[in-house]
Amino acid sequence: MSSIIYFIATGLRNQELQNIEFIKSDYKITRGIITKKSVTKGRHIRVEYKVGGKLYENSDGFNENDKVQEGDSVDIKYSISKPELMITEFNDEFNH
Repeated sequence: MSSIIYFIATGLRNQELQNIEFIKSDYKITRGIITKKSVTKGRHIRVEYKVGGKLYENSDGFNENDKVQEGDSVDIKYSISKPELMITEFNDEFNH
């Protein structure tokens, strides 16, 4: 059972890294609003943002030292060709 969980977690992490590389290859920066903050089973925020008049919502992680609250504005990088893919300024890969 632990092997199955490991392979699922590894696959999800690999997909996340591929998405980040895709975003970084062709992106724009905009502002979003944190709609939900969760510290259960990791630290995640849900962010709502608009691109071309269309509203998107996605999630990203944050670190223990990051000061984040629901309703805060946040910088995001989103993929120009797939705007549903984004990372926030709290993602370690945002400035790389």
